[in-house]
Amino acid sequence: MTARSSAQVLHELRVHQIELEMQNEALREAQCALEESRDRYADLYEFAPVGYLTLSKTAVIIEGNLTSATILGVDRRKLVNSRFGRFVTDDDRDRWNRYFVSILRTDDKQVCELKLSKGDGPVISARLESVRLERGDADPIIRMAVSDITDRVSAEENLALKSHDLDELKSAYDTIARGQEKLRQNEARLTEALEEKEILLSEVHHRVKNNLTAFISLLSLDGSYEDTEGGRALRKDLQNRARSMALIHETLYQTGKFSNVDMEVYLNNLVRQIADTYPESMNIRTVVDVQGVALSLDRATTAGLIINELVTNSLKYAFPPGFDCMATRGEPCTIRVSLARKEGRDVLAVADNGRGFPEGFDPLTAKSLGLKLVNFLARHQLRAEIDIQRERGTAFVFHLKETGD
Repeated sequence: MTARSSAQVLHELRVHQIELEMQNEALREAQCALEESRDRYADLYEFAPVGYLTLSKTAVIIEGNLTSATILGVDRRKLVNSRFGRFVTDDDRDRWNRYFVSILRTDDKQVCELKLSKGDGPVISARLESVRLERGDADPIIRMAVSDITDRVSAEENLALKSHDLDELKSAYDTIARGQEKLRQNEARLTEALEEKEILLSEVHHRVKNNLTAFISLLSLDGSYEDTEGGRALRKDLQNRARSMALIHETLYQTGKFSNVDMEVYLNNLVRQIADTYPESMNIRTVVDVQGVALSLDRATTAGLIINELVTNSLKYAFPPGFDCMATRGEPCTIRVSLARKEGRDVLAVADNGRGFPEGFDPLTAKSLGLKLVNFLARHQLRAEIDIQRERGTAFVFHLKETGD
């Protein structure tokens, strides 16, 4: 062989060596890439958020990832070769058996939710997604994905409970709404009945007032009493007494309040009405002071009769001709009527600053009809304590007892 031929062969051998080295490097890179890919797959498989199991046709666990062991609460070495049914709770064992049979009978994916007992005792809710895989002549295997859905199931149960509570609240609200509607209907009926009652009461008081007015008119007819000074005085007294009662019903009719009498309205009208019947009242001042007091119909009627008698007596006898109020009392001739609530009791007072009763005269034992009437009405109708004051004229003070006393 020539020297040239040897050099050519040597060159070709070097070229082939370089190609082999390049191929070896490519193989090493491919091996590294394969190992990296395998490691990534292993990581994805082992630490996936879902547990992966492979089961035999008899439900024996052939393999499983770390997540499946964590979900089932056992070491992976104890997980392999154990039956999956050992983790199923007694309540769901029939469901599991039916589910596994359905897996073996079809190629389609089967899904089931049931309760599993973890290795350390707690029970979890799990979702199983399984499919059967054929392997030629070998026995089929089952790939199963296991998900812990305890939180979701608990949320659904809580939602269902809240929905049930909401249904109960809705039912209670509907019941309340129906009750309110019935109350509104009852209120409407009561309002209608009350309005009818007020109309009837108004009509009754109006008719009573008219009847008393008719009675007063009869007293005004000539011949109803002897045409003497005493007869005329008696007729005027009877008319005033009737007017005081008629005015009560007129006040109730005008104010529209039938359970109690507004005494401020009533007494102002009553005192003015009495004074108008006596010409001598032109020179006498009348003062009415009522501090927000209302009395029942019977007590107001009795108080009106008492005031009528006392104001009439004052107009007749308290200020005789020649009696100078300014010189004697330092003020104009005055009749005062007051009604106020003091220390839980109603106090009625009728006073004048006139000449007063004669020395030794006791109005509580007097034989005159008017004072007898005052004494009787105060003690037996109002059950009042009577206090008579004589310092600057005459004052009758009545301390009314409560109706329940």
